[in-house]
Amino acid sequence: MSRRKQFSGVQLKALRKEAGFTQGELAIRIGISRETVSAIENEKPETMSNIGVEIISKWWTVCRQKASQQTRETFFSSIMDYFGFNLS
Repeated sequence: MSRRKQFSGVQLKALRKEAGFTQGELAIRIGISRETVSAIENEKPETMSNIGVEIISKWWTVCRQKASQQTRETFFSSIMDYFGFNLS
């Protein structure tokens, strides 16, 4: 199954910041380098083309409890769009 589109690094950055983590803290929690977190958040093409569902899932798992209801809903909608699901 091919991806419909790239996931938003800007949205992942907003989620991290809302959760109160630095790039380094998040990197340790999800098992990637701080440089990779930065590359994802800045949507570096070579990094974004290789970002996997596992990283997005870990990012969400670490940050979701501190995220607002609105952020959780927006993230869920983005996940649905990323996988090509239409809820309307």
